[in-house]
Amino acid sequence: MENQLENTIGLNQLAFFTGYSEWHFHRLFKSLQGENVKEYIRRLRLEKAAYELKITNFPILEIAIEAGFSSHESFSKAFKRVIGSTPSEFRNQFQKKKNSSNKIHQKIPEGISKFGFQIKTIKAFNIAFVRHIGSYEDLPGPLPKSKEVLSIQSLMKNWNLLYSNHKWIGISQDDPDISPQGKIRFDIGITIGSITKPLPEGFGIQTIPEGKYLQIRYQGCYQNLPQIYHWILNEYVITTTWKLKNQPPWECYLNPLEIRDEKRITDIYIPIH
Repeated sequence: MENQLENTIGLNQLAFFTGYSEWHFHRLFKSLQGENVKEYIRRLRLEKAAYELKITNFPILEIAIEAGFSSHESFSKAFKRVIGSTPSEFRNQFQKKKNSSNKIHQKIPEGISKFGFQIKTIKAFNIAFVRHIGSYEDLPGPLPKSKEVLSIQSLMKNWNLLYSNHKWIGISQDDPDISPQGKIRFDIGITIGSITKPLPEGFGIQTIPEGKYLQIRYQGCYQNLPQIYHWILNEYVITTTWKLKNQPPWECYLNPLEIRDEKRITDIYIPIH
């Protein structure tokens, strides 16, 4: 569903892939997600549209049509119900922030060097991941002894994977300025090649898309990463000429098992045009 938000997906199609009946799948999905399939897809479409309003100057009607709405009016009504403001009000809110940020010299946060910025072109690759639902502050990275990290370590042990052959990746799927705190998706996992074994329960596979990225190196504790992201996306990038892509940023943990917080190194990748 998340990879095909622009398409119309029938409940019978989704149920078929799970092996459940339509009724049982719908009931199970709502009990786990807190919203039914239609509500879930519509919310994600509107949140993606909200991010598009935030980072671009595309006409609102164009963004509405991309989100699956046939008119400005129907889009505005649904947008206000889910996001809490009209598309115009939402865009103006961030435009004011951008204008005020441009007038202020932004200090680089501790842990980021002025030489730690690069532009890189990355080829697509796959990760096996587990998902955390909730605030980024709850799981800002591969925290030792977190259930997500323990699951990944168990997978690597069971599959006899060497730590040196696999990179640890985190994907911030949602903008905390847009998505409800209790529904924010953070995926954490390891790079993989072709999979010939069935994944354990709770794991999925996704692809980091090929493209151009702004890479920013941060050294310090994972707990500071939400603030680092806020600075990058809401203060730093808007003062540059870089144009953001409407894709999730992700991070690579260079030494995820490092005991000393201040020595942990994270490369953050921001998708750009």
